[in-house]
Amino acid sequence: GEGLGWENRDIKGGIKMNVLKWILMMLIIVVMLVFLFMAYVGIIFPLKVDETRMGPYTIAYESFTGPYKDTVPVFAKVYEKINAEGLNPTRSLGIYYDNPAVTPADQLRSDCGVVIEKADLAKFNKVKGKFKVKNISQADCVVIEFPIRNMLSYMIGPMKAYPALEKYAKKKGYKWGRSYELYDEPQKKIFYVMEIAK
Repeated sequence: GEGLGWENRDIKGGIKMNVLKWILMMLIIVVMLVFLFMAYVGIIFPLKVDETRMGPYTIAYESFTGPYKDTVPVFAKVYEKINAEGLNPTRSLGIYYDNPAVTPADQLRSDCGVVIEKADLAKFNKVKGKFKVKNISQADCVVIEFPIRNMLSYMIGPMKAYPALEKYAKKKGYKWGRSYELYDEPQKKIFYVMEIAK
């Protein structure tokens, strides 16, 4: 009978070890999946700051005052209006005038629009009276590219890009000019742009 007791203990000990190994394997897999997801959406994506010339752009837009997170319907409205005129832009552009760290959310000002491509300018000129239109001149800029993976990219991008842009501008002694975000659907990229003030 004593031998059986030892055998049972060995079997139970073996089962416990197998369960612990299985739990450890599952934890490792979960941690790896979380890490891969974070890399995929850009949370741990290394940011590269470039200096380049951006523009010029012609945009049809709507102005908005309120939290920047609430600008999505404004962009959608502009797209809808421009599509109704037979134009199919593939890039949009948001100009954000206030720093959300110091400006109350309900007072944040932005212009939300679509980029009119050169090939569509003649067509657009016939209907531009129906839209607010803004021209953004070509300028020297500090730029960060961020990948568009899913809707999370639009939330994670600003949290990572703006502190990096500010740090870079401070290091270089640049004065912050106008800042905007260019959403390029064909390239699946967001460009966070800070114009270098002269």
